[in-house]
Amino acid sequence: MTGTTRPNAETLASSTIFALATPPLPAFAAMMRVSGPLAPVLLDLPWRRGSVRATLQLAPGPTPCLAWLLPAPRTLTGDDTLELFVPGHMGIVLALSEWLASRGCREAEPGEFTRRALLAGRLDLAAAQATLALVTAVDETARRRALADLHGQTGRALAALAEQLRAISARYAMSFDFSEDEHAQPEQTTLLSDLRHWHGKLAALLGADQGRAQRDSPTVALFGPPNAGKSSLFNALLGAPHALVSDLPGTTRDAVARPARFGADCTLLDLSGVGDADADAGRFAGVSRQRALAADVLLVLCAPGQADACARGLTTLTGQDPSLRARAIWVQTMSDLSPQPPNPCGLPHCAVSAASGAGLDELREMLAARLNELAAGGLESLQRAKAREALVVIGAALDDLQAPPEATAGQVRRALVRLDEAQLSDAPGDVLALIFSRFCIGK
Repeated sequence: MTGTTRPNAETLASSTIFALATPPLPAFAAMMRVSGPLAPVLLDLPWRRGSVRATLQLAPGPTPCLAWLLPAPRTLTGDDTLELFVPGHMGIVLALSEWLASRGCREAEPGEFTRRALLAGRLDLAAAQATLALVTAVDETARRRALADLHGQTGRALAALAEQLRAISARYAMSFDFSEDEHAQPEQTTLLSDLRHWHGKLAALLGADQGRAQRDSPTVALFGPPNAGKSSLFNALLGAPHALVSDLPGTTRDAVARPARFGADCTLLDLSGVGDADADAGRFAGVSRQRALAADVLLVLCAPGQADACARGLTTLTGQDPSLRARAIWVQTMSDLSPQPPNPCGLPHCAVSAASGAGLDELREMLAARLNELAAGGLESLQRAKAREALVVIGAALDDLQAPPEATAGQVRRALVRLDEAQLSDAPGDVLALIFSRFCIGK
């Protein structure tokens, strides 16, 4: 909302909001989501649940539209909701945004749809954070973990573990009441064994960090066949000649790395070409593939006539790591020389020319969005963070073999506090603001 003051809490709760719910890229169709009291009167149609075809009078001209009418309260936000599907031309999307704004709607704040769902009781805080984790998941491990949180599996498992730990805490209290009894010492030995077993179950639930390693500086790698224009694009993105450019295939043999910034700091990596035309008969292909697989964002570069070779190269990589598609962008290079058909792999794509500069700003914006997603996806939900604190507390108690039972019991109580905090369905406003500020606009 550039140039306007940030809406207050009352405005956030009462106004009609809209946001693009599909990627901001040319596509067959785009979907604009509208939620709030104005939704039923935007179209001159009876307001009842269902889908209808309509024509919108937008600035470019009459525009066909498929509208989903979703009356309150049976919607995610609890408000009347309208979903408008229009042709996915970005000029039409912009015209639709202007049309909605002219009718009193406003562009949504980041995460506002999900926040309204939380306030309406449709989601709890754990599910709201899981939505963010799912949107920003950068590999299959993160995706599965986010789905478990979203479906409540993690919350239910943590609640069960909290009850088990509560029972252990009660048994500790009972052992102190009968501390003079001859059975007290064996019971405390059993309690330690049960506590160790409980610690193992919580550790298994939370899991180690099995995703790809998080680095201080994420890597953006340029990958493609020889003469795909990798070095030229590398220099153009950096604004300086750091890589040697030549028409001779295989000129780049060792990867060239330079620090760069696209909304966030990163390392830009120019890899050697991988393909049949490589003058070195593929001697550097294995290293290039390994570094491409390790990249946080992979730019698959394709010059005119190279679509099949690029598709084969990408297929080889995704055969080793299927999650690579989630962090890859297809870049059509040399767009000033020849128009190219859409990429055959269904990836987000961008057409650029290192010579003329066409498309470079769009590519930089895409990279900034990806790096922002990486930054958000590297953070753990409050639910998991509090549960992990409980894991650390119990782990410390188990490691201290000389600790008296009273001290261990105190650690158990402290861990229970952390688990109870992990189950909270509410949080202070400043915490909510921090969480939802990390969402993209359309969620």
